[in-house]
Amino acid sequence: MVNPTTRQQPSFSHIQTDPLRNFKFQAFIHHADLSDRQPQMGFMSISGLSITTDVVVYRQGGMNTTTQKMPGQSDFAPITLSRGLIVGDSDIFQWVQQIFMVMQGAGGNSGRDEFRANIDIYLLDHPVTTQDVTYKAGWRIYNAWPTSLAFGDLDAGANGVELQQLTLAHEGWDFRIASTYGPDGQIEPFQ
Repeated sequence: MVNPTTRQQPSFSHIQTDPLRNFKFQAFIHHADLSDRQPQMGFMSISGLSITTDVVVYRQGGMNTTTQKMPGQSDFAPITLSRGLIVGDSDIFQWVQQIFMVMQGAGGNSGRDEFRANIDIYLLDHPVTTQDVTYKAGWRIYNAWPTSLAFGDLDAGANGVELQQLTLAHEGWDFRIASTYGPDGQIEPFQ
């Protein structure tokens, strides 16, 4: 019987294999009613960055033991942004209210007809080894608009914070990721 052998390296420290951390990120909502006062908004979680392509199944008569599968329509899942409710911060509610008023035919969008916004989300480098933190990955969400705004339950016996969740419909996203590790490996911000 032959014993298999392998050659070991003294250390794998020269190989960068750590995945990016998911807890250091920034979000920028580019909407005329939000950007002037608060372009960078702090969220505690962002979920739903996914795309799904339907499968179109096709069968031919005479070759019906297997099916041919072709790509169909692609769809982007809604994105949900969660953050604590902060005194004086009514920008998100005003955005939702603007859409409601436009859909009801009551105007309410300050003379502008665009209620959609592009959103940039950047994943920051961690651990930070320099004073300036680089963007390691980024998503640009196109033509997003609120479909839902929900607040957390009120509970006199709880010991927590009041949360608000904003759900956005959108028309797709672009994605960038750095090609190398370290402070030199970074992506360019979206324009």
